[in-house]
Amino acid sequence: MAITATVTGGAIQLTGNPVIINCTGGSVPSGASEYMILLKIISADGKLEGAPLTEGVIPDTLGKAEFNISGILDQPMEVSFEYPAVTKVIAHPTRAFNIQVQPGERYIDSQGLLVENFFAVLTVFQMVKGGLSQRQNAMMKALGETFYSKYVLGRKFLTPRPWGDEVHPNQPLKMWLMVQQNSQCLFKVRASYSDGTEATATTELILNTDSLYELNCNPALHGLALQPTYNKKILHFDVWIDYLGYISDNRRFTVDWNYCERPYFLFFANSLGGIDDIFLSGYGVDSFSVTKSMAYRPVRSSDTVYTPTIVSPNKEGQNKWKINSGWKSISAIQFYRDLMLSKQAWFLYPNIGGTNSIIVPVIITNEDVQLINRMDDHWEIEIEFIEAHSSRFSFDNRSY
Repeated sequence: MAITATVTGGAIQLTGNPVIINCTGGSVPSGASEYMILLKIISADGKLEGAPLTEGVIPDTLGKAEFNISGILDQPMEVSFEYPAVTKVIAHPTRAFNIQVQPGERYIDSQGLLVENFFAVLTVFQMVKGGLSQRQNAMMKALGETFYSKYVLGRKFLTPRPWGDEVHPNQPLKMWLMVQQNSQCLFKVRASYSDGTEATATTELILNTDSLYELNCNPALHGLALQPTYNKKILHFDVWIDYLGYISDNRRFTVDWNYCERPYFLFFANSLGGIDDIFLSGYGVDSFSVTKSMAYRPVRSSDTVYTPTIVSPNKEGQNKWKINSGWKSISAIQFYRDLMLSKQAWFLYPNIGGTNSIIVPVIITNEDVQLINRMDDHWEIEIEFIEAHSSRFSFDNRSY
């Protein structure tokens, strides 16, 4: 009897959540022993390290077996984004990888020989690096929802950032998106100005199911002036995708025109498979940490006043930063929880004059943070992070 497999969770899933494959049809042949249902995990595009991989489970009395393959699929992944932003939309074909599964069986037959049989290979489903909390998964399950139904079929951007989020005029703002089918659509950015007027920029797109899409959303990149005249400037702008009959969720961003002497920007890999950016408008503290080893060197007759007897054969330094967020809304502060959980983050480190920034990979080190104090209406936090490098040599800040 053939064994069949069913992929639950939809055509696109997150690697950090349970990826359940149900197999049915297991039946122990007469005289056989050590019967197991097998599941072969196949990398259809070659992006899963070590594939193909095979798992085995002893079926229940009804010949059924359940496989959770998220531990295999949730591998480390190098990601990137465009900075400075010069392209309106960038396709990332390697960020969503294609998986197939093939059910099978294994047993020792009545002659003492090992037998393996494999059956039909299932169609491709896609995986994206990310995950949802147990609480959100449970709430979605109670409503009959999955990541695929809520975010992909629901045409939502892959970000937990709040609607109306305050952004800096020059912020390299990004949205991320996956589509359920190849689509011809329009990328729209609508700016609302202080004099009551509006302007909309439209970009034609063809999106396909094999890529994760990075959308650069700053209005200036789309030809919309941030401040056309001294008395006219953008108050907020909206971003959405028009699928020529259906639209994605509309995201609004409020432009923070308050003077900021040294704006700071952080990028981080969020829980939904995208990369989010945040604007920190408070004070910043630069620190430097040094680790070293020391050894004793015996005195020699040739020693001079320049000769030490205690030497440090190795010293390494690491940059550290502590930056205050500035005043933020409650929803924005709650959004920063995703930043503190992120395993990949990048700091746009400004040069001395603040005219240019370079990308520095960092590790967020916040461990125990008071997010919101409703008694004092104190809605700001300090983000602490370290450079994801240590070096025996210093960096020449004069050159950048």
